[in-house]
Amino acid sequence: MKDARSPQGGGIQMGPGTLYGSLERMMRDGLVEESGVSDDERRRYYRLTTTGQSVLAAELSRLDAAVSSARSLGLIPQEGRS
Repeated sequence: MKDARSPQGGGIQMGPGTLYGSLERMMRDGLVEESGVSDDERRRYYRLTTTGQSVLAAELSRLDAAVSSARSLGLIPQEGRS
């Protein structure tokens, strides 16, 4: 949850139910898996699966196209301009 709140994590505020519910769904869908690494019995680490990497790449491409479209319509400033 701390990582999600950081700017690098998107600055997202979420509670444990949201976080673990999302992880549960992503594991069920084969997008993430437990890494097997543990430095504390209460802490778990996850990693993207190959399928998760493909889904992430597709989503990033979709978002990039949406931002490009919004820029071309003048809804948001062009990169490098205010």
